[in-house]
Amino acid sequence: MEKTENTADFEMKATTLFGLEEVLATELLKLGAKNIEPFKRGVSFTGDLGFMYKANLCLRTALKILVPKFKFTASSDKELYDNMKLIDWEKYMKVDDTLAVDAVHNSEFFNHSLYIEQKTKDAICDRFREKTDARPSVDLINPTLRIYVHIYKDEVSVSFDSSGTILYKRNYREDINDAPMKEVLAAGMVLLSGWQPHLPLIDGMCGSGTLAIEAALYANNIPAGIFREGFGFMSWPDYDEKLYDTIYEGAISKIKNSTPNILANDIDNKVLDIAKHNSTVAKVDDSISFSCASFFDLMPDKPMGTILLNPPYDERMKLDDIKSFYKQIGDKLKKDFSGWSCWLITSNEAAMHAIGLRPSRRITLFNGSLECRLLKFEMYAGTKKLHKIKPVDDNLDNSQK
Repeated sequence: MEKTENTADFEMKATTLFGLEEVLATELLKLGAKNIEPFKRGVSFTGDLGFMYKANLCLRTALKILVPKFKFTASSDKELYDNMKLIDWEKYMKVDDTLAVDAVHNSEFFNHSLYIEQKTKDAICDRFREKTDARPSVDLINPTLRIYVHIYKDEVSVSFDSSGTILYKRNYREDINDAPMKEVLAAGMVLLSGWQPHLPLIDGMCGSGTLAIEAALYANNIPAGIFREGFGFMSWPDYDEKLYDTIYEGAISKIKNSTPNILANDIDNKVLDIAKHNSTVAKVDDSISFSCASFFDLMPDKPMGTILLNPPYDERMKLDDIKSFYKQIGDKLKKDFSGWSCWLITSNEAAMHAIGLRPSRRITLFNGSLECRLLKFEMYAGTKKLHKIKPVDDNLDNSQK
């Protein structure tokens, strides 16, 4: 069995949403990570204990920061159980601590993730019972140690989840509408757009305000995890509270007190009140202006800027209506937003074609379980013509583009 020690620098893996891997890799590079390697829905990197704290606190597009600990092979339930039971679990938790196990697999030897999770729990609890005549309890919500098991063919990787509660739960969104966009996706859209805080940004159909709030947090360099109650690593035996306090104070000292030009707009006044409330909880209400209007009535007050749109997909509108709605979006952009760039996310393929504009970029992302396209429309000043260029599909390999 191969064991990975927490030496000065050690391997970590940050998971993310499909399509945000390169954005996350860029974040890690700017934060100071080493040996950065993107993979599907994640990025591996190395850093020390303090960097693990910093990654959890500061990354905007990460879902989890996992620390690989053990690797072994198993092609049967018995091999999985026996190898799990050999691990010196007493080094990482006490018998009166709690645990949770999450598992994913792509293996012909194992049929169900839930069964893998159960066998892992059995092995850990049986080891403790044999040594102490007691066993740790399971806590799926807030365990002392959350264990992540990944099986590919017969290769088993055991990691510890340093984040605890998934990182998109920033704790500023106390009240949400029916179809909220997750904070990690919103942050990813802001970063993908390349928006610079000295230019205006319009969240044209803001809903609960997540896009505008994530833009304001980014513009002011406010750590994404600043409002969280804690992280999983805080219950680990090697947690260094003084080191974390140093990392935290360092991140706080880099916060800017800027006043970016961000407009959050929605046609529904009740929904807009939710957005205002969330921005107040996030302490960025002074960085966002709010307006209650139809997007089609908005007029830019600057010659260039960025528009982010998360319009209805089709849940509450008939297909003919949704196509007409998206055509209106395209017409509005052409008529009034010359010089601006617009980034629009939708899962409705038919509706997106009704926009009548050719996207210069097309990125596959997931909003919850919905496979979506993030489309960039560049509204070139001085022309109403469609620029006949092939859109770049960022999800293709270079050889496919």
